[in-house]
Amino acid sequence: MNIGIDLGGSHIAVGIINEHGEILYKLEKDIAKENIEEIEEIIINLCKNCLEENNIDISKIQTIGMACPGEPENGCMKNVVNLGVKSYPIVENLQKKLGFRNISIRNDAKCAGIAEKKYGSLKDFDDCVFLCIGTGIGGAAFLNGKMLIPKKNSGFEFGHMIIEKNGKQCNCGNKGCFETYASMKCFKKEILEYINEDNWSSREILNYLEKNINDKNLQIIIENYLDNLVLGLSNITNILEPEVIALGGGFVYYKNILWEMLNNKYKNTEYVYNKEKRTKLTLARFGNDAGIIGASIDRM
Repeated sequence: MNIGIDLGGSHIAVGIINEHGEILYKLEKDIAKENIEEIEEIIINLCKNCLEENNIDISKIQTIGMACPGEPENGCMKNVVNLGVKSYPIVENLQKKLGFRNISIRNDAKCAGIAEKKYGSLKDFDDCVFLCIGTGIGGAAFLNGKMLIPKKNSGFEFGHMIIEKNGKQCNCGNKGCFETYASMKCFKKEILEYINEDNWSSREILNYLEKNINDKNLQIIIENYLDNLVLGLSNITNILEPEVIALGGGFVYYKNILWEMLNNKYKNTEYVYNKEKRTKLTLARFGNDAGIIGASIDRM
């Protein structure tokens, strides 16, 4: 058994995962304005509670893997812009406080992509892309069945390709980044501004959309959001020519609202260069659980 930890911009999940990539037990907690030290304590408590509630001694765990935004390196969280973390030695701290040595950390979107490639929606494809659409946008790319890993940096920061010159300010410091137009954070912000609400949950927003889907102003917001998403997907398609792109993260919760419209727009967009052999879109099989599953996979 392994433990997977998925740290997102607004949510932490910890799960016990078996050798087949199945989640045996999972605990979750939303976070808002906690600092990194508080987040670390939440992670520790969730790990301990998972073990205690299942009467599992930590010695029975083979590895603990953590999925984290940004560019984790040498056991440190790095450049996690949505949490305001420049560098933090999270692995060393977890090792000390959990009394467990075999702990690793990887980019959250890469972890989710690994899970989908090994067990999920990308299992049967050699050239494919996983796109995690949540607080930001991250991803992983696979060529000939292997994940592409640049030597210099973590790479494939799809969310920070520029789709609008001098566009919206991004937390990374640039303007016009893909994720400032097509992340779920961006989409939900647009909806909340329109209905003049501040702190609705994702479930409340989804319920509102389902009940008011014929509202013409909401339809315009959805159309604009999907146009920006298709623009980014087309750029990825033109550069990498994958067989399939799997969409995961918080996006999957809104599939009943967005999925059919997105597919229609993507199939008919003029942005894609190779129109006859167009890349297929699919949904991530594991939804928002892909991160903890992928984090628990020791190597791929």
